[in-house]
Amino acid sequence: MKNVYTGLVILALLAGSQPLGSRGEPGYLFGSATAAQAAQDPLSMDDPARGDATPQGHVFRIPSEDSAETQGDAIGMADAAVYSVAPEIPMPAAREEADLFAQVAPDPYLEMEDGVLIRSSLPYLQAVKDRLDQAMAAERMVGMAVAVIENGEPVLVYTGGETAAGTGEPVTTRTLFRAASVSKTFAGALLAHLEAEGRLDLDEIAEDVTVKSTQRPTLIELVSHRTGLPNNAYDNRIEEANLSVAEIRGMLAGVDLICPVGGCYSYQNVAFSGLEHAVERATGLDYRDAVRSFLFNQYGLHRAGFGEEDLTRADSWARPHRGWSRTTSTPGNPASTYDVMPSAASVVLSLEDMIAWAQAFLREGEGVPHELRERIFTPHTSTPRETNSLQRRYPGRVSETHYGMGWRIYQWGDRTLVAHSGYLGGFGANIVLEPESGFGFVALWNADTSAPWRLWPTVMDLRTGDGPGDWLDDL
Repeated sequence: MKNVYTGLVILALLAGSQPLGSRGEPGYLFGSATAAQAAQDPLSMDDPARGDATPQGHVFRIPSEDSAETQGDAIGMADAAVYSVAPEIPMPAAREEADLFAQVAPDPYLEMEDGVLIRSSLPYLQAVKDRLDQAMAAERMVGMAVAVIENGEPVLVYTGGETAAGTGEPVTTRTLFRAASVSKTFAGALLAHLEAEGRLDLDEIAEDVTVKSTQRPTLIELVSHRTGLPNNAYDNRIEEANLSVAEIRGMLAGVDLICPVGGCYSYQNVAFSGLEHAVERATGLDYRDAVRSFLFNQYGLHRAGFGEEDLTRADSWARPHRGWSRTTSTPGNPASTYDVMPSAASVVLSLEDMIAWAQAFLREGEGVPHELRERIFTPHTSTPRETNSLQRRYPGRVSETHYGMGWRIYQWGDRTLVAHSGYLGGFGANIVLEPESGFGFVALWNADTSAPWRLWPTVMDLRTGDGPGDWLDDL
């Protein structure tokens, strides 16, 4: 392994070190900012103006920190074959090797000019680029990194704005952002890998989650949000940060259920994190290190990590800009109380990492094995509230939505999309894939503003011809 990295060092030296293109010229930046930052709390992307946070008995129910604009469902057992998916590199050796690779790996996007790279003659890409410029110029926008993938390869790569308003430091393809609830896609994939290797049974009881019922949720019910708990049960206790996650999970046993266990979809963070101990028992690794070993290292996410520590030690990292109605943009505190739940919300990663993650599910003959993709993306439960929200926001586009193993599934006409989005105060993330065609859209940004949430349906319209792709125009 050391010889491999020695070779990478030599390649990096030969290639030289050049900064990646990014859009930092006037018109893409928004001020030096003095406004007070808004409180960091999960926000429904269906209603960027704030959502409907309401107390309900002893459970504080707040909108999902993952958008009402990106949600779905999945089932289908993996083959009986056992996959040796990733080498088990002792920790922290795996993390050190990943860090070294990130430092010396050749830059795949050196030819970017002014933050834009188009590698295909597909006619819709110029229209997408124009819409990305429109989003970047929107009110309260600060920084953004986006890629469009066709046939498993990036055909448009776009970076714009600043890592922190007023600094002039450009966003690049290697700038780290918070993935927020896109973290759940890694949890679902990891469970599928461990199941295929025979390390755990997803139909076994989730030992770390007890609910107010004689029936306890299984691991597959946790990862597909079928616990019967009210939406976002006790997320507010995580934000108060005065109890451990284990203590808060224990409190779920006293919460009245809204349906029988397994009987309906209800989005969770605290309960969802109960799958982490099952991973640790199956692998002998801390959950974070298991994700690094089985997913990050295996699929080329060389800069990805977890939480504030990994975010802020990067050479380039985005600061959050909070406040949906702010008049100026002030870089905020990068800390998040959700870092204590790595499976639910604490992954940090760059655009290059997001592209690699998308490619793991889009490339034929490599990446995540086909049988595991089917297992991960098979619907387990419908999400009618999400369907209604998308139909109201984007009429005539999405007919059904479901949730699978950490991924949402949408029916866009005759196309099946798998997706997830995430929000943590001042950060947003989105991944939308059409595995059958090899299409992907990935985006990361660092400000509370509506424009980026409208990009994925814009791209879908422009790509398919299903509409004019003018969803940004009414903002």
